Amino acid sequence: MVEKSMEPSRTSIPLAGLNASPLPSVLYGITAVRLEGTQVSEVMMGMVDPSLEHWDLRPAPTRLVEVVDRLVEGDTVVTLFPTERGTLQMGPEVKVDVLPEGTETLALAEERPGRRLMDLPRF
Repeated sequence: MVEKSMEPSRTSIPLAGLNASPLPSVLYGITAVRLEGTQVSEVMMGMVDPSLEHWDLRPAPTRLVEVVDRLVEGDTVVTLFPTERGTLQMGPEVKVDVLPEGTETLALAEERPGRRLMDLPRF
């Protein structure tokens, strides 16, 4: 479960390419996914500090329903892709998608080659 801690983690994370637009006060980042078949069942998600210099809450395994709850509550969730330099680069925002049978899942606001949910590392 992802919760805001009273003692923020000051673990440094190198983030690249995050200065493009104003950021929300609460920003979650997904760094990896776990799949059941072709659907995302769990993600590694953490809370990124508004300064973009470190994690407020380091990524931890987070169930799909908890990510959906964050999105429904209006929080911003983005993908964070590893770069060759060992930094993380912000990818598209994540949104809730409803499959034809009514199941909630995650989708990206914008799909680009190499920047899809399925392109994130697995855990």
